[in-house]
Amino acid sequence: MTKLLPQILLLFVLFFLNSTIINAQDFDTACQNSQPFCSDASLELTFPNTTGDLDGLGEVGCLNTTPNPSWYFLLIDEPGELVFDIRQWMDADGDNRLDRNERQLDVDFIAWGPFQTSFIINCEDELPRGCDLNGDGENIRPAECANNADEPDFYINDEDNTNIIDCSYARTSDDNFIETFTIPDAQTGEFYIILITNFADEPGVIQLEQTNLGEEGAGTTDCSVLEPGIPQDRIAVCGASEFPVIVEGRFPRVEGPPEIPAAVAFEWFVLNPVTGNFDPTGVETPFYSVSASGTYQLRGYSDVVGGNEVGRDEVVVLDISASVISVGYTIEEESFSVSYTLTAEVLSTPEAEAGGFTDFEYRLDRDVNMDGNFVEYRDFQSSPVFEGVPAGDYRIVARYANCSDSERTSVDIMILGYPRYFTPNGDSFHDTWNLINPEDQPIPALVYIFDRHGKLLKQLNPTGPGWDGTYNGNLMPSSQYWFRVEFNEQADRDPDRSRKVFAGSFSLIR
Repeated sequence: MTKLLPQILLLFVLFFLNSTIINAQDFDTACQNSQPFCSDASLELTFPNTTGDLDGLGEVGCLNTTPNPSWYFLLIDEPGELVFDIRQWMDADGDNRLDRNERQLDVDFIAWGPFQTSFIINCEDELPRGCDLNGDGENIRPAECANNADEPDFYINDEDNTNIIDCSYARTSDDNFIETFTIPDAQTGEFYIILITNFADEPGVIQLEQTNLGEEGAGTTDCSVLEPGIPQDRIAVCGASEFPVIVEGRFPRVEGPPEIPAAVAFEWFVLNPVTGNFDPTGVETPFYSVSASGTYQLRGYSDVVGGNEVGRDEVVVLDISASVISVGYTIEEESFSVSYTLTAEVLSTPEAEAGGFTDFEYRLDRDVNMDGNFVEYRDFQSSPVFEGVPAGDYRIVARYANCSDSERTSVDIMILGYPRYFTPNGDSFHDTWNLINPEDQPIPALVYIFDRHGKLLKQLNPTGPGWDGTYNGNLMPSSQYWFRVEFNEQADRDPDRSRKVFAGSFSLIR
């Protein structure tokens, strides 16, 4: 925030040249100890600010000073644009709500991203302190960074040519005590790092409130990061090409009694399927680049690795590209129903079943022209149930959610039925009437067609060309006609394939 008297500006510049080196390690340490933050409409989430560090980290981005820096990270849940209001106030009654009589404090911020993890090994390299207007990667300077209050599109259009996602400060103490922070196109699983200052050096709370929550195209934050341990209990990977994946966790301080201190040292283990024990991986950071399926365990310590353990958590990582072994189905209704209900049944691998990987989705394909060419009839859906399906030939395609490599297809589903009308006008479309899928019969089906008075017009061969709408060479008029069919029930509904009789009607339309 720019609140410097002109006569001490030169002195500050000289101080900053020296403090850049002095604060280098502080910058890394502070960044690596960032705390989880999120915005949830159902919760009023606030976090304590920092006091007692007026020197801060010197000049960072558009911020000429960074007194009392507080470091946070966000994890993106639903993708889209996220717009936040950042406030800071003295929460006198401790209710985490800004009341009318409570004094607001100046708040400034800078944010970077996206990252695969919230833990940045080298913050000095990964979090630039300046901008690069000509994009040459050299002479990256804070002086080139804009205040989003002056240039709202500067960071949205990436004119900074760095991974600074946004930066803002109030020019005077008379300005509004709200800063606006925007992530224009966040994607699921991305992390963002935020530095928020406390120029007043007074104790209070900080709140990020997502103002576009619930709007069309708005993304969301993942509040599971507030829980100790690893946010996910399972991670699905679609094929070997998607490895490695970054897994991370934290163990923040838990208020007592008894109070559990925060973890400052970490260690990763992997389950040995032979011994059933967790073996150390040698990774001692809060995050781990996982390169193979397995069950991984993170342990946190309040002092050193192997010391006072304050928490542990596990996550199952599985390549689900081969998770679908086969696709079966059931049909609820008997043959010659008006419509049918198909329910897919997935047989998954033991690893997927044991790990709770059940997020399958299903598509229904249909052979519309009965020529062996199946096309999409119903798009992928999370429910295995397809209702209102007419008679015809179908296939069910199942896969793990959004993983095309895991797709498997059922056998052909031949639903026995009949058309509700036909139009014998010589245009080659619906010119004859016959049963749908009569060929799968152990004993040939028998079909009889009658007029409205019960007169037999045709005994039909169900595997032949069908009825052309004539009787003794004469065209029959447009009307309703009746039929009776003797058939064997389909094996998927009656394993014995018992002989049945069905009667119905259809329309002849000229």
